[in-house]
Amino acid sequence: MEVTRQRISESLFLTAFGVVWAFDWWWPGLLVAFGIAWSTSLAIRMKYWAATAVAVLLCLVPVAYHAAPSSESLAPFLVVGVGTAGLARAIYSKPAA
Repeated sequence: MEVTRQRISESLFLTAFGVVWAFDWWWPGLLVAFGIAWSTSLAIRMKYWAATAVAVLLCLVPVAYHAAPSSESLAPFLVVGVGTAGLARAIYSKPAA
């Protein structure tokens, strides 16, 4: 099963990397490619919270950086939001047995 998970993640990365290469979108395209592969790998292992955080950080922040009217002020706030959500999860999560 682990081999299949790894192959899925690697295949998604290669596909995303090919799209980045085809459209010559190196920055932030590589962040999006890594975000797709990494968050999918985490989701397959049922780590949904971590998968969501990775997807937001590595996929949505670069897109928001280019799409926002004032991207220099928006991207840091998105990163702060992700960090705050992670901190809240760490504080309020149940301790491991």
